[in-house]
Amino acid sequence: MISYMLLGILLLIIMAGVLILAIMGLGWQTFFGGVQKGAEKVGITKAIKNITNDIQNSLGKIVSNTTKNVAIKDILIPKN
Repeated sequence: MISYMLLGILLLIIMAGVLILAIMGLGWQTFFGGVQKGAEKVGITKAIKNITNDIQNSLGKIVSNTTKNVAIKDILIPKN
């Protein structure tokens, strides 16, 4: 018999996969903007705005650093 712990872990893995695919499909700015709009409708705006803004800023820094590093590597070490 499958234990409830195994089912819980399986559910978490599936939910994380769906969340990652949603973010990839929509783009992270669109996804977190939608979360923010949904929070405004529910009424928990201040906390969700702070969280989504922090996440957007962090992801923006990660993406800009990654693209900057890739551009610098392409300039310094040209591809053949």
